[in-house]
Amino acid sequence: MLMLQLICFCLLTAVWADYVDLPHGRLQGHRLLSRKVREIFSFQGIPYAKPPVGELRFQPPQPPEPWTGVLNVTKVGPDCIQKPFPKLPSSPEIEGDEDCLYLNVYTPQLPTDGEATELLPVMFWIHGGSWEGGSGSTNLYGPQYLLDREIVLVTINYRLGALGFLSTGDEVCPGNNGLKDQVAALRWLRDNIAAFGGNPDSVTIFGQSAGGASVHYLMLSEANRGLFHRGISESGAATCTWALPANDVVKKLGDQIAADMGCPTQPSSELISCLRNVEAEKIVRHTPEFLGEGGHINTCFVPVVESAVGEDDEIFISKTTLETILSTPGQYLVPWMVGFNSGDGAVIAARMFQSEDVIQKLNKDFEEVIVNELLSWSKETQTEKRETAKRIREFYFGDKPISKDTRNAMVEVYTDSLFGTGMESAVKIHTKAGASVYYYYFDYRGKNSYSAIFGDPTEDYGVCHMDELMYLFPEDNYLFPNSTKTAKDDEMVDILTTLWTNFSRTGNPTSQASNSVKWPPVSSSEVMEYCHIDSTGLHVERNLLTDRFKLWSSILPSADDIMD
Repeated sequence: MLMLQLICFCLLTAVWADYVDLPHGRLQGHRLLSRKVREIFSFQGIPYAKPPVGELRFQPPQPPEPWTGVLNVTKVGPDCIQKPFPKLPSSPEIEGDEDCLYLNVYTPQLPTDGEATELLPVMFWIHGGSWEGGSGSTNLYGPQYLLDREIVLVTINYRLGALGFLSTGDEVCPGNNGLKDQVAALRWLRDNIAAFGGNPDSVTIFGQSAGGASVHYLMLSEANRGLFHRGISESGAATCTWALPANDVVKKLGDQIAADMGCPTQPSSELISCLRNVEAEKIVRHTPEFLGEGGHINTCFVPVVESAVGEDDEIFISKTTLETILSTPGQYLVPWMVGFNSGDGAVIAARMFQSEDVIQKLNKDFEEVIVNELLSWSKETQTEKRETAKRIREFYFGDKPISKDTRNAMVEVYTDSLFGTGMESAVKIHTKAGASVYYYYFDYRGKNSYSAIFGDPTEDYGVCHMDELMYLFPEDNYLFPNSTKTAKDDEMVDILTTLWTNFSRTGNPTSQASNSVKWPPVSSSEVMEYCHIDSTGLHVERNLLTDRFKLWSSILPSADDIMD
């Protein structure tokens, strides 16, 4: 029966082209099949802004130009130029293109002339990758799982690294152009998504890691009023230390790249003018990777507070994130679903434990590693930082040596410091301000894990960073060749796609759940209800990882400190 359906589908799509008419021109798409063999209308590689090349490099995105004739959008546009991560043996050193501001629309329905069609909720996906890599490609984020549900899916590319986040600290190049690309894509969605059967008045933005932090930033920015109505942040928020504005770091990185290219660092206008004449590949090649050898964390290009912008330009981040939260109550109170994975820190640890030299260094110089990577932002003296690092080691390892046998303790160190504590703070802040916040803890380890891709295919590191994505989007065959799911994995696909799409429709993830569990929003910053998602299903619990977060709240800026 399935083979007959596939044959009929192929015959149908061969003779019936799918068109959508927009103000900019006509699009020709094609069709895909969902996981449950549902027909999907697919429009890939739609330009939502002008190519950011030449004089438009380091500028905010500009509206796209109209086209004549029919634009074929049956293939994804190029990824934004980047160093691929994770880097596999077959990976090129540099991939993608500077001309990359394209998006993809997947819909189960197209409006029919003369017939009323109920517009569907829209889910707008923002990929992760430390604002350095990744893309909205169908290979990574295909629609086959989510489009078994009644939603329209939009995935996007946005500028990365120096080309997306370089800042001169003044009006010449204020920064945050990669985030402004996301706003441009949302404006395109507002103006055009009804033509694809999507409802512009029911838009949920969702993203993972830097994409989750981008969602949070979009919620806080004045540039986005009315463009979306709900948000989902997975393992990333603007309150995570790696996502906080870092103007000095970004300015120094930009100056270093300019110097490497033989460009002046002052005045800013000459720096930018010179870099516009440098090949994009050379700029990317001189940009540090977020994760270096042995799991070492590098500083990279991140959002900044814009102190000044050009006369006709918008400010995306006008104050620090925490000041924005405190000074603009009500602005960011859209319903928010937010959480992280129990082993998010494996994105670092899995690479560390592949090297005996790194393990030995951790044993010998744990304090140095922690001071350089997790406490570099601190205003403590070096002596005080080392004392803090000793406290961290004693808490997680006691008197045990650091080895593969205690690798999960190192996973917890990075999970709590880089993800959990920042997410917890964001939940408390939004809850105290009166927002509807649904908090989750994803703790399901399936057949595959991204820890194998990040560094160690032989050991179990728990539920790694990105692992939840395997149940929202099909695994990339390049990363997981010939991958098949277990029956339990398939069940988790049903659970997560139900929760995520319920939230996109109603703002409540268990509004139409198939089980009796009702996941409540957080009632107060003292109680902190959350949904624990594991191999046995959904469990509503309270006060997640209390002792671990108490430790880090004494080290990192906490929600309680912020709100006092």
